[in-house]
Amino acid sequence: MLASDGLAAVQARRIAKDAGCAVGTLYNIFGDIDGLILAANERTLHALGTVLQSAASQASTESLNARLIALASAYLDFATANPKRWRAVFEHRLPDGREIPASYVEDRRRLLALIEHQLTAAIADPQQRSDAAHALFCAVHGIVQLSLDEKLSTFDPVTCQRQIHFIIGNVTRGLG
Repeated sequence: MLASDGLAAVQARRIAKDAGCAVGTLYNIFGDIDGLILAANERTLHALGTVLQSAASQASTESLNARLIALASAYLDFATANPKRWRAVFEHRLPDGREIPASYVEDRRRLLALIEHQLTAAIADPQQRSDAAHALFCAVHGIVQLSLDEKLSTFDPVTCQRQIHFIIGNVTRGLG
């Protein structure tokens, strides 16, 4: 449902009907609709992690620029192939005062660690490396999101890739 109809379509009664169970069963398993969405989003993070890990492995002997481009391209490909699931990860908000589960925080940390790992030889200081990984993710994510949302122009994957290459190329030249 999340993949086909997006976050706004996620409703406990509809999910229970599709799953052939009572609404109460969903609440017993997930606590509430937010718990169910977090569980679905965790599956999305795992799928994204598999794609990114594969890209990192395939590019492991390449230059820093090529490794980062491989990760960013895999991220763009995942977002393009799974737009509603990908969007749900970033659009879902927990109610005020509710903490994100530790497993979910760890899943996000593992994805950022893929970028950090690429930067190990270029940035010795762990905090600077973490900050750089976050900044690179934010830059690429922003390019991907604005492109897919068609906020600045009609979506063109070639233009999106060119913008990603520009950011990563300048960062890696600066680190070189």
